[in-house]
Amino acid sequence: MANASTAGATAPKTPPHGVPVNSGSELKSTPLAVGSASVSEYISTVGVNVNDIRPWIGRDVENYRECPVDEMLQELLYRCADHSESKPVPDKPTLLADCLEAVLPICNKGKDAKAIKMNLDDILKSKVEDQMYKPFIQASNLALDRLSKLNVPGLVCWKAHDDHKILFHQNDPKNITQKHQGEKSTRRPDVVIVSRTGAKKVQKQAGQAYKDEEAWEKPAKQFQWTDVRSTVEFKHNKIRTGLSKPPATYTAKAYDVPEAKKYMKYHRKTNDTTDPTGSTPLPGSGAATSSRQTSAARKLSYQRAQLTVFADIWDAGGRSKQSRSLNNKKRGSSQAPDGHSSKKLKVDDNGGEPPKPPKDPQDIHPVVQNGLYAAELFAAHIVRENVITYVVDDDMIYMWYFDRQGAIQCSGINFVQDLPRFMVLLLAIQRMPFAEWGYNRVFEPEDVSSGEVRVPDEDIGEVDLEFDLKSDKCTTHFGLRGRATTVFPVKSKKLSALVPSLPHHNPHNTTDKLVAKLYWPEEERESEVEILRKVYEIAKRDEEGKVKYHVPEMVWSHKFEDTSTANIRRALGLKDAEPGRRVLYIIVFRKLDPITDLDDKEFLAAWWHIVVCHYALWGEKVHHRDVSPSNLMVYKTKDGRYIGVLNDFDLSSTQDIPSGQERTGTVPFMAIELLTKEAIEGQVKHLYQHDAESFIWVLTWVCLRYEKGMLLCKGGPLDEWLKVAAIQCRKEKTDFLYSLRDDIKSSPSHLKNWDFAQSCLDTLGSHYAVRSSIRLPLEDHIVFETWLEKQIRDPKRFESQELLDVRV
Repeated sequence: MANASTAGATAPKTPPHGVPVNSGSELKSTPLAVGSASVSEYISTVGVNVNDIRPWIGRDVENYRECPVDEMLQELLYRCADHSESKPVPDKPTLLADCLEAVLPICNKGKDAKAIKMNLDDILKSKVEDQMYKPFIQASNLALDRLSKLNVPGLVCWKAHDDHKILFHQNDPKNITQKHQGEKSTRRPDVVIVSRTGAKKVQKQAGQAYKDEEAWEKPAKQFQWTDVRSTVEFKHNKIRTGLSKPPATYTAKAYDVPEAKKYMKYHRKTNDTTDPTGSTPLPGSGAATSSRQTSAARKLSYQRAQLTVFADIWDAGGRSKQSRSLNNKKRGSSQAPDGHSSKKLKVDDNGGEPPKPPKDPQDIHPVVQNGLYAAELFAAHIVRENVITYVVDDDMIYMWYFDRQGAIQCSGINFVQDLPRFMVLLLAIQRMPFAEWGYNRVFEPEDVSSGEVRVPDEDIGEVDLEFDLKSDKCTTHFGLRGRATTVFPVKSKKLSALVPSLPHHNPHNTTDKLVAKLYWPEEERESEVEILRKVYEIAKRDEEGKVKYHVPEMVWSHKFEDTSTANIRRALGLKDAEPGRRVLYIIVFRKLDPITDLDDKEFLAAWWHIVVCHYALWGEKVHHRDVSPSNLMVYKTKDGRYIGVLNDFDLSSTQDIPSGQERTGTVPFMAIELLTKEAIEGQVKHLYQHDAESFIWVLTWVCLRYEKGMLLCKGGPLDEWLKVAAIQCRKEKTDFLYSLRDDIKSSPSHLKNWDFAQSCLDTLGSHYAVRSSIRLPLEDHIVFETWLEKQIRDPKRFESQELLDVRV
């Protein structure tokens, strides 16, 4: 399961970043959204490197919304208010004003106020960035200590145990690492916000009493992202102008920040719909040179890539060198429940190990760096609803709020000239309950996650869920906005007992295992749960077996109603808070295995089952619209037969009109006709022929990128498709279709399948050979019969015709 659910509406649609659309134009399809969500889910499925996602994170953060910082401070303080008292809580503006008055003595009186001012002065005097860390940490932690003793009417009092106190702690030069679908990321935030318990974990000697000065020293050990509440990224400008010393006396009046410094500036492109980094290609994408390469040169490049990938598979005579033992492994034993492989066939020249990813360049814009840290914080938890991070730019601090709808940047606070406002920010983060850091109350009620969860359900009572958080079969998400699908193996006594009595129960799937899919679909879309219920009704009427037993078996679902991302936007008074809003869902399914586990005739037969199921559902107005390797699954029957399953209906629809703002489709496998500027803007209707073409691209991909169920590492001939955006991907695929596939050899285990795929590609090439201006849409039955059925029903291409029987 790679993707998430959806929910339908007909609200006005906004185009993707920077795409001007006539307000009177009617959308024919969902606009193609861009950002980390479009690539991060393929880290393990198709070999995307974690660093390849960086430019897409840049696209996520440059689409930020702006918000006056006082609006955010009011909201954070209100979340810290004592709602248990009989006396009503002050309104939000009054609460902020009261807090500003309450912190003035800490800013102006006593030796601590003097020490804080000296630290602020040291920040202004710093010559390089790392000289800012110590005085900033000293000032912030001293302020937090004083604030812990402060009582403000309407605000909760500080009663936490010392180990739960939060503090700022230096992290640079230590790295923090994390695994994403088997790939390791390495980051180095300058300063982190942690609890004292988290700080103790990086002490030189465990068990010793914690000393305040340890916070501004280099940590002896590596922090874990699970212990980090937030990060602070620093920027020290070489030319520093307009910096003034702390005033003699602070007042509650807001400091007038110059317009140029009100928000951090990060380039916002206005005419780019093709590449996440504008004219700069993604790392290793080759996009900068592909347009200048001759056809012969590009063909040579593909052939060299094939030699690299298949060096250890084919011998000089073209014979397979791989032992059949590769295929003796238990099917799916090394696979994540959503089809993501946890292992890769290592055929690199680097001692058999994949090369280490390049380190982040030092000149990454702090806004992008900040976004990368936010993505790590999201990925570190089973469900994190939002993340707040900070960027310090000389004497300004900017607060960033991230959730799955997007980023919100608050106007900056000059913490030297407007210390009271900075104090109130510290007060808010000090008094925030654990859940207000963005942790879900059900999945992580305390500062530790056991993996055992109980979810109230009105229909069946409390549901017990035990997640295996350490399993290598977990699929986590690295990114910012989007569905952020995570998949975990899960155990549940209640749900396991329900399986045999499900009205859509599949007795032929012999597994007793369950998987849980957590994700953030758009609320405007028709939900996956609603679509699956319609699918089950269709399957119930299905007498030919085209749909029945070829769709996923949903056991239970739950929508967390209070998690809508529109809530914070409404509270802040942001315009257009509703479009694109997301909400947390969980769906528990019976476990399936990825189709990529299979090869030869077993693979092609299962692929055909899914093609037939998809076509039958399309005829019933259930349009899948996201055919990709991750969404094609299988299960094994008692007699050893593999049955194909069309999975993931989260981007599907049962309506002709588009809904939501999220793309429908996975770029490397989308039809060429949908990878155009017009299609990206939602001006091209998504037809059956587009999904049929996606099946052909998936078949092509698996033949060239998998060997006996194992993903081939590095240097594959199709790698470019993953790393470029839609329009460049169209060019890559068109070149492949017409000139680059002639001499390409598939993996040994897919030789016969590749011959079939080539035949399908020939038909596709004939279709696109007609000029687009006179090329008419084809009727669905013609596409199915001539592009797909005619090819596979030829006994010369597929001898085992009995395996094509879709009936179970």
